[in-house]
Amino acid sequence: MCRWGCTTTNTTFMCKWCGTRYCKECLKGDFTGEMTDPAKCRKCNQTKCQGQRVEFVPGHKGPSTDKAGKTSARSKSPAKSAKQGAKKGGKKKKKRSKERRQKEKEETIKA
Repeated sequence: MCRWGCTTTNTTFMCKWCGTRYCKECLKGDFTGEMTDPAKCRKCNQTKCQGQRVEFVPGHKGPSTDKAGKTSARSKSPAKSAKQGAKKGGKKKKKRSKERRQKEKEETIKA
């Protein structure tokens, strides 16, 4: 259901010129009245205004119900969450100041 009341879902788009959100199905949006044409923005009067689809989650089908009628939500697998926290190995170089490098250089020359 779109935020303006029509029964369709995933039809909310944003004008690529002014950013006004509107439903392509019911032609209502963040403005007074309805759009006359779905390809012309009601606020800025630009043609070919359809920008990206908003208020849409790709691949989201809602919570699924199992045989017992309980809703189940997907959770992260423990392997995936363990990998997120892991850091890449490797030896880091210590940063030395310019003065310290010069001192070490002088000591090696004296020796």
